[in-house]
Amino acid sequence: MDPGNTDAFSGHSLRVGAAQDLLCAGYDTAAIMRAGGWKSVNILGRYLEMAEHNVWA
Repeated sequence: MDPGNTDAFSGHSLRVGAAQDLLCAGYDTAAIMRAGGWKSVNILGRYLEMAEHNVWA
């Protein structure tokens, strides 16, 4: 990775990516919430809003 791009990432970026990866892997919201320690579906929704996942597929 270009060192000039590292400022755009944080530990929070990894948490968002992990939540999105779990969703794309087929895990349900309850499992993702347990894995990430979220207690609110609303907060989880903010983490997953940019995930490329079609729930109808």
